[in-house]
Amino acid sequence: MKLLIINIGGSSTKLAIFNDETQQITETIRHTSDELNVFSDIWEQYDFRKKTVTYFLQRNNVDLKDINAIVSRGPVVKPLESGTYEINQKIIDDAKSGKYATHPSGLGCEIAYELSDGKIPCLTVDPPCVDELIDVARITGLPYIKRVSFFQALNHKAKGHELAKILNTQYEKLNLVITHLGSGISVASHKQGKVIDITNGLEGDGPFGLDRVGTLPAGEWMRYCLSGEKTSEELTSIINGGGGFKAYFGTNSALEVEKMVFEGNKNAELIYKAMAFQIGKGVGAAAAALGVKPDAIIVTGGLANSKMFMEWLTPMIDWISPLHVMPDDNEILSLCQGALRALNDKSLLKQYN
Repeated sequence: MKLLIINIGGSSTKLAIFNDETQQITETIRHTSDELNVFSDIWEQYDFRKKTVTYFLQRNNVDLKDINAIVSRGPVVKPLESGTYEINQKIIDDAKSGKYATHPSGLGCEIAYELSDGKIPCLTVDPPCVDELIDVARITGLPYIKRVSFFQALNHKAKGHELAKILNTQYEKLNLVITHLGSGISVASHKQGKVIDITNGLEGDGPFGLDRVGTLPAGEWMRYCLSGEKTSEELTSIINGGGGFKAYFGTNSALEVEKMVFEGNKNAELIYKAMAFQIGKGVGAAAAALGVKPDAIIVTGGLANSKMFMEWLTPMIDWISPLHVMPDDNEILSLCQGALRALNDKSLLKQYN
């Protein structure tokens, strides 16, 4: 079964051709700020991004008539249960509305839908708005503020399925704690195939990360907001994009901060350790939320490649349950695998209404 995979990010377009799970062609096209700054919003990039996809197909002599399905990374739409969805006009309209937030991945869905021309199955897998929270996980100390589910669902679910294969069982039979340590950091309680609790770094929840503030003391944050030093737009950008390493060091690169530590910067070491400390606390909380001893803990994402970081994090969590470090967060492969599950078992294919 031949698949075209489209994964559009903020400054890149990642494309691949798979034959079943065998990757035949892959390219990552980087877009410069000069190229993208001419567009006033993400959706104005449509023609530019579509040309990137069509040129990829032309360069590699790929005929859409030979493609069995087109798969795009999921858009930001209404809360959904986990799974593989057919891309339709409704899901594109909701993504473009901005009602639920905006992300470049929505462009991939629109491009995939147009390229399919109603003749090729057009799919998306585990978008970031997957919501399987149990009721008590939504409650905060204020009745008019609820916790919401928003996370790297694609990678979380893919790693759950991957570990299940290793353990010769099914993801739906496992109780897992999974923490994704990428540009966004999330810690989740996976209970027999459902993410019943999750930190939402976009909203200032959970451990701080490379450029996200994480959970802050509410009173101190309130006083900072009321000080008048920042506009509401600036405050929003601090929560998601201006916190964490970015706030302390002016960079969101863990490699740069690690270099500072190697060079003897004690403040960099303290902040880096503090991030590991907060993630460790998050894993403990996620284990407690399961209500049973986890079958395993998975650490995934780029930071899992750091020997220094894992030496700080591992002693905090490996006593809880067996620890599996699975750094690779290959979204392209995860999209392929999720699509194949539904293409091979049509009962798994879901509709967006």
